[in-house]
Amino acid sequence: MANNHTDHEHQSILSRRRFVSGVSLAGIAGLAGCGGQQAQQTATEASGDGGDETDAGDTDTETATAVQATSEAQRKIQELAYITNQTLPVLPVMEKLAQSFQSTDDWNVPGADSDAVQTYWPTEWLPREGQWTATDDSDDDRLTFAQWAVPQDSQYNPWNGQNYGEARRLLFDRFMKYNLATQEYTGYAIQDWEVGEETVSLTVREGLTWHNGDAVTATDVANQVKLDIYNGGSLGNFVAPEDMGAVSDRVTTVDESTVEITLAEPASETILLAYLQPKRLTAHDDSYGEFVTALDEAADEDERASALSDLTNDTTPEPVGCGPFQFEDADSQRTLLTKYEDHPDADNITVPEAEYLYKPQNQGRWNSLINNETDGSATLFMPQNRLNQLPDSMQVSLIPRHWGMGLMFNFEEEPVDDVRVRKAIAHVVNRENAALNSGAGTQSKLAVTYPSGLTGEFNDQIEGGWLEGVADEFETYGPGESQTEAAASLLRDAGYEKQNGTWQKDGEPLELPIKGPSGFSDWVTGVETIVSNLKDFGIKAESIMLDNSTYWGSDYSNGDFVVGLQGWASYDHSYPYFHFDWIFNSWDAKNAWNLPGEFESPILHDEERDGETVTPVDIVDELSTANQ
Repeated sequence: MANNHTDHEHQSILSRRRFVSGVSLAGIAGLAGCGGQQAQQTATEASGDGGDETDAGDTDTETATAVQATSEAQRKIQELAYITNQTLPVLPVMEKLAQSFQSTDDWNVPGADSDAVQTYWPTEWLPREGQWTATDDSDDDRLTFAQWAVPQDSQYNPWNGQNYGEARRLLFDRFMKYNLATQEYTGYAIQDWEVGEETVSLTVREGLTWHNGDAVTATDVANQVKLDIYNGGSLGNFVAPEDMGAVSDRVTTVDESTVEITLAEPASETILLAYLQPKRLTAHDDSYGEFVTALDEAADEDERASALSDLTNDTTPEPVGCGPFQFEDADSQRTLLTKYEDHPDADNITVPEAEYLYKPQNQGRWNSLINNETDGSATLFMPQNRLNQLPDSMQVSLIPRHWGMGLMFNFEEEPVDDVRVRKAIAHVVNRENAALNSGAGTQSKLAVTYPSGLTGEFNDQIEGGWLEGVADEFETYGPGESQTEAAASLLRDAGYEKQNGTWQKDGEPLELPIKGPSGFSDWVTGVETIVSNLKDFGIKAESIMLDNSTYWGSDYSNGDFVVGLQGWASYDHSYPYFHFDWIFNSWDAKNAWNLPGEFESPILHDEERDGETVTPVDIVDELSTANQ
């Protein structure tokens, strides 16, 4: 699904789709499921939407930060938003807030409305910072979470992705810490950085070691950056956009603790940090150095492809990590980790063990939280009727995702290749009802007010931020109603007429089959609302929910759909560049949605273009180098 990897990147469907399913390395898109397993056979994140254990609406999400952009960047953002709003390459339906769970039974944890839980993710950051510790009267000496894949079948090579073990959260350190609400970065495995016009400098955290006792060095960090780029990570667009053979010369070590990345051209610091922050430091030189050497020394694309295949097929069942917990063992039911005493944050951690129990379905995860079998969950969708069964000691936090379910149109399929039909659909769908029903009483889904590719419904970053001064120029398409007259006018203009209650053209009814993953339970509910709206209007719509692996691995990735479900934004990013890059420039857009390169759209800013024929990717590229 949405599937943003190397945790945030979404260069290809595999990274995005697999991430979601947990079968790949990173990226996006498909992102996290809202229902059961994700995009393929195993899932790593059931990204959820949230609710407070009594009333999700009481959870404080007023964490807005002022939108910062130069007039040039703001103008480009508004122009891309206007193009999206006027042509609807995708129809954003809802934006989500993820549910994250923390037990207070035997544990000291920050409050649900605290800034400390607004991290990516609380289950991996709070223990490191001494903010998830045993209470004085607790006899629990082990943190217990859940994992999707069979523990003994899990492996920890992120560039393979198949059965990527969820214990990675505590086994490896991320480059930086990222607060989802404030969008602020702080150093971690990378303790310091400097972004210039031509280079990015990264400094390794002092005292950080691998679990075999080796010091973490600049070579390990360079390995991580290189392997992510070789595997298609989006950072490569700024380092070696046209020649992978240049990576070895552009990612180098200055000394034992400093890595220097040479940029192909100046780029926005916001964008570069967003691609660097989520990386988990995995590339221990003794474990992955041979793969780096093979890729660095590849003489041509064939050799590079062969070396990359060796990397992505390799498995690491017993990893050498660098995080605060080290791998101990795994069987059919659980992965066991023990505290690594030489980690720089070891003194913050009062619990000697952590375990991940095999819970391959949401139902089992819900029950484990209800019965205090697990101590929390990074992110998991739980409907209100199950939230009501949680013990008083289970805290539920809402975390903004800057992402949500959307309708994706296959531009090689009638009737959605016609913009008038797409707009008619937008007018008919009641997004508020779809979001409300999808949220199942949790108030964790917010209807998109302006279908424009912009996120921030939860803190007024759109009308009061990115679109300040121009919001009146945008079409809302009626977020809380079915605007049937506007839709009917568009369909009549497209050659349809309504006969016996059904819209038809040349004697054939207007049909809209909507495909999606059956395991994403909240999406299934949301689509039922959408289909009902369309049927009431006279369109023969139907919901076709397929097994997750079938949908993501076959129908969606092969473009075998008319309308499909997918995340419409690049999750966890607030800066609009990432969303427009996903909508117009991703593998999914080019291959699954068959999006054209050019669109016909009215002009918002004359400074940005002089004709209604526009290539959005060009403006996206310009935005990548615009200062904020």
